[in-house]
Amino acid sequence: MEHYLVYIAFAMLLYCMYSARIGAFGITMPMVSLAIGVFVGLGDSALDLEAASTFHHLAEVTLALLLFADATSLRRDTLEKIGQRTKRMLLVGLPFAIIIGALLNWLLLTDWPFWEVCLLAALLAPTDAALGQSIRSNTSIPQDFRDAMNAESGLNDGLALPFVIFFAGLAVSDAAPVLGDGSLVKLLAKEICIGAGVGLLGGFVIGKLRNHVMAQNLMDLELGQVAVLVLVGFIFFAAVHFEGNAFVAVFVAGLAYANTVNSTTLPARHFLEGDGQFLAMLSFFFIGVLFVPEALTYLSGVDLVVVLLSLVFVRPVAIWLSLMGTNTTPNERLFYGWFGPRGLATALFAVFVAMDFEGIVMIHKIVAIAITAVLISAFVHGFSAKYAAQIFRFDKIERK
Repeated sequence: MEHYLVYIAFAMLLYCMYSARIGAFGITMPMVSLAIGVFVGLGDSALDLEAASTFHHLAEVTLALLLFADATSLRRDTLEKIGQRTKRMLLVGLPFAIIIGALLNWLLLTDWPFWEVCLLAALLAPTDAALGQSIRSNTSIPQDFRDAMNAESGLNDGLALPFVIFFAGLAVSDAAPVLGDGSLVKLLAKEICIGAGVGLLGGFVIGKLRNHVMAQNLMDLELGQVAVLVLVGFIFFAAVHFEGNAFVAVFVAGLAYANTVNSTTLPARHFLEGDGQFLAMLSFFFIGVLFVPEALTYLSGVDLVVVLLSLVFVRPVAIWLSLMGTNTTPNERLFYGWFGPRGLATALFAVFVAMDFEGIVMIHKIVAIAITAVLISAFVHGFSAKYAAQIFRFDKIERK
């Protein structure tokens, strides 16, 4: 495995060095990582066991860092700035996407248990701005468009997590008669509450402690960002110790910490996102190695239709409906609806469900559909991001 990691690390280094030139062709880092992973995975099936063990731990660390970093952007002052559009997309668009996706899945996947249909819809709802990363630096797109899209994509994975957990619990209870009394759902609700409590208390206390040590000049500023990284680990393991959900704890801790500290959380967030970006690229590599070849063996024509509808119909319709009554133009609604790429959250949530919830009948299909959605989205949204200004005619828009 080590020599493959050398190759992917070297490829990532080359991409970073030549990113401006490579990016001009619409090629993104996730595309490169996935492509190398698929190439390795199709050519060396002996990697499965070792790579699976490595990816399990990598996925947990990556997801924890990304959830915490996303939550730190939810400061009170930031919420006032993100605007009505982003709030609508998060609070209305995300539930609509799950509901519409579940209805379509129920119509198409006729032999699936109902709660597993809902689980799949929840897994396909989170979006990933990193897959359309050229949007961020594309000055042809109005700045407020980019800000709203990045804020929504960064926050909806944390909001989608409770839906994923509950639907997975309901799916397991439905599949196992012994759990039909709802005991598993009660256990999951308890885990979520404990996780939220640990995160809230830990984030608040550590935030207050940081305010104190900063006021008294007791902390080396160079270790401030490292302290935030350690905080994520502390909250994660504390939640596990008290039998709470670690991912919920980390997200809530980021929210509590960001709204408790007196200073800006941007340096810490950039630090976490920097580490997270490296881990995310390794995760995309392992997704290509482990899951894409497996997905190809399980995927049917109907499954592919589900994937395509989730990308071109479910989210666009959900976002269009959520933005009704706002001052957004049709082009802007189409823009937000289209650039909802499925990325790391979808893949990691699917892996998390597969590893932590035993008894889900269609789990192989669920993972296959989720991974296929990520694979297609990485390339389709990645390439189209470069030409977004022309596709949605933003060069014709004059912003007031």
